Amino acid sequence: MTTTQKLLLTGFGLLLTGVLLGWLLFGGSGHSDPHAGHDHGASAEAGQVWTCSMHPSVRSDEPGSCPICGMALIPVSSEAREDDYTMVMTEASMRLANIQTTPVIVDNPSREMQLPGRITVDERRTSYVTTHFGGRIRDVKIDFTGAPIRRGEVMATIYSPELVSAQRELLEAARVRQSNPALYRSALRKFELWEFSDEQVQAIIDRGEVQTNLEILSPANGFVTARNVQPEQYVEQGTVIYEVAGLDRLWVTLDAYEEDLAWIAAGNSVQFRTRSNPGRTYEATVNFIDPVLDPETRTARVRADVRNPDGSLRPEMLVNATVSAAIPGREMMVPATAVLWTGPRSLVYVKDPTADVPRFQVREVVLGMRSGDFYVIENGLEEGELVVFNGAFRIDSEMQLADRFSMMNRTPGAGAVPVHDHGQMQDRPGREGSDRQMEIIDHSARIPNDFRVEVTGLVQTYLELKDALVASDFGEARQKSSEAKQKLDAIGEHRLDGDAHTAWMQAWNNLQGHLRPMAASGDIETLRAEFRYLSDLMVVTVKSFGIEGVVYQQYCPMAFGDEGAFWLSGEEQIRNPYLPETMLGCGEVIERIE
Repeated sequence: MTTTQKLLLTGFGLLLTGVLLGWLLFGGSGHSDPHAGHDHGASAEAGQVWTCSMHPSVRSDEPGSCPICGMALIPVSSEAREDDYTMVMTEASMRLANIQTTPVIVDNPSREMQLPGRITVDERRTSYVTTHFGGRIRDVKIDFTGAPIRRGEVMATIYSPELVSAQRELLEAARVRQSNPALYRSALRKFELWEFSDEQVQAIIDRGEVQTNLEILSPANGFVTARNVQPEQYVEQGTVIYEVAGLDRLWVTLDAYEEDLAWIAAGNSVQFRTRSNPGRTYEATVNFIDPVLDPETRTARVRADVRNPDGSLRPEMLVNATVSAAIPGREMMVPATAVLWTGPRSLVYVKDPTADVPRFQVREVVLGMRSGDFYVIENGLEEGELVVFNGAFRIDSEMQLADRFSMMNRTPGAGAVPVHDHGQMQDRPGREGSDRQMEIIDHSARIPNDFRVEVTGLVQTYLELKDALVASDFGEARQKSSEAKQKLDAIGEHRLDGDAHTAWMQAWNNLQGHLRPMAASGDIETLRAEFRYLSDLMVVTVKSFGIEGVVYQQYCPMAFGDEGAFWLSGEEQIRNPYLPETMLGCGEVIERIE
C-alpha cells in the first residue's frame, strides 16, 4: 500500500470515528436537531404548570409564590387521568404539598371536655331553722351571715304565748306522770315536734317554772348562710329564720353544652382548678346530670361531690374543669384533620399502598362523634387503610381543578368547576381542618334581613371581645366569649336555604368549635390563641353573609412568633388584641368590609 493510500485510509477512519462520537453525544440528531446543545431538563420543567393549594385559580408556568397569600406554588399533577375519584401525583408534588398519611385505627373513643362551672353548697347538707309557732324574737345571738356555728349553739331566744302555755302543760303532766303517763308523753311529744332538745325539755322540768324566753339552738355544724330576723321581730309559724350549711362537702356544678351530653355519664372523673389557687388540682366524680336543658344557654348542669376538709373551697368560686369520658366499645377512628366536611357530606383521601407512584382515592364516609383530635368513622373505611391527615385540602383543590369528584364538585366530568377566592386564611399548625375548608362565597343577596341583623349582633359582641383582649381584661373577654356563643345559639344552625344553608351550617359549627373553649378557657393567652382562629372564621362569615355597617379586616405579621394573625375591628385605627402590652399599634388594614 502506498503512502498516499495509507493517509487516505487513516483520514477516513478518523472521520468515521468523529461521526460515531457525534451520534453518541448528540443522540443521533446531527446538526439538524434544533434542540441540540440545550438543557432538556429545563424544557421539561418549562412544561410544568404550578398552582397554589389555597388558591387553585392561580396558574403559573414556573415555581414561585402565590400573589394572593404568599404560599409556595406546587406543581399540578400531569399524570394521565385514571377516573373521577382518583388522583395520581408526582413524588415532587407530594413532597412540596407536604402530604402525610396515617393508618385508620380501631380504639375506644374517649374525650376530655373543658367545662366552666362554680362551687355550690350541697343542698342535702343545708339545715333550715324554722319557727313552729308564732312569737317575738328577743335576743339575736348570731347576728351576721357567714358566722361559724356548732350543733346545739344558741342562735336566738323567742317569746311566744303558745310556748308559755305548752310549758305549763308540761310541768303539770310531769307532776302526774306516775298516774297519767299518757298525758306526760303527749306533753313531751309537742316539744319534740317543735325541735327542742331533750336537754332543753329536762331543764324546764328541773326548774319547775315557766320560762318567758326559750333558746333556739343550731341543728347542725357549719356556717350561717342566711339570717332572716332582727331583734324584737315578730315571726309567724313556719318562718325560716336561719339557714346553716355544712361546707366540709360541697358540689361542683358544671355547665355542659348540648353536644357534650352524649359523652357525660355518672362516674366520669372530674379535675378542676380555682382562680384563687390555680396550681392545685381538685378531683371529683360526676353523680348527677340535669335532665332539663337551660333554654337560654343550651347547657345542662353536671354535678359532682367534692370533699373540702381544709375549707379551701368556698361556695360561688368559679372553676375550670376537665371531664374525662370514654364510650365502651372499639370504633374506627381517623384524625380530625383528615376529614373534609361540607355539611351533608364528609370526605377523606385514601392512599393506595400498592401503587408505584403516589395515588389517592377520594372516599365519602359517615362520621360518628368526635373523640378528641379524632373522628369516629361509622362507614366508608377499613382498619389499616392509609388516610391523608395533612394536605388533604391540597389534593382536593387539584381534584377540583381537574373536574373530578371533590368537596365542592359532586358531578365530576360535567365541565369546568368554578373556583372561589378563599380569601387570606392561612393554613396554620394546630388548626382544626374544617376551619381551613371554609370558602368565601357571597350569599348576601339571598340572606333575609332579620338573619343579617342577628349576625350583625354576633359581630358586635365579637368586637367587644376584641376590645377586652386589647385591654387584657380576661374576665370581660371570657364573658364576651360566652355572650357570643349565646347569640350564635340563638341564631341557630338551620336558618337558610340551598347553598347558603350548607355554608351557614358549616360556619355555625366551626364558630361553635372555637367559642365553646373560649368561654371555658382558664387564662387570657389560651383565649387569645382561640380568638386567632375565631377571627379567621368571622372574616369568612362577614364576607359570606354580610352585616349592617362597616368593619375593618386587620393583620399583624408579628403575632404568634411571626406567624401573623388577622382580626376584625370596628375602627380603622390599629389596636392589636394579640400584643397589646408590647405592640399595640402593630398591624395594617387589609380590607374595609361593608
